[in-house]
Amino acid sequence: MRQSNYNIIPAQVAANVTSTALATVNTFYVSAQIIATGPIVGALKLQASNDNPSNPNQSPASNWSDIPSATVSVSAAGVFLIPKTDLCYRWIRAVYTHTSGTGTVTVNIEALAS
Repeated sequence: MRQSNYNIIPAQVAANVTSTALATVNTFYVSAQIIATGPIVGALKLQASNDNPSNPNQSPASNWSDIPSATVSVSAAGVFLIPKTDLCYRWIRAVYTHTSGTGTVTVNIEALAS
């Protein structure tokens, strides 16, 4: 087993943002942590796709579904967590939806794979 950490959404001014796709072949679990600064309100969720790439080094995924229970509300400055989530998907991505307020957001994903 190996653990990997990805800064999937680098620090940026709060706005709606969708990360790039992360290949999750042989990945069993992930968790996601969002770090928010300022009086910010929004939500972070994880999405998955099982689109099959014609080139395994590219992400042609265009069909995305929300992963059930892989969502966390952001209600102020602080650190918020999507706990360990079981995976069996080809791709995942993080989606932050900004509701109000100002500040920055950063999202890190921890993955456990074989």
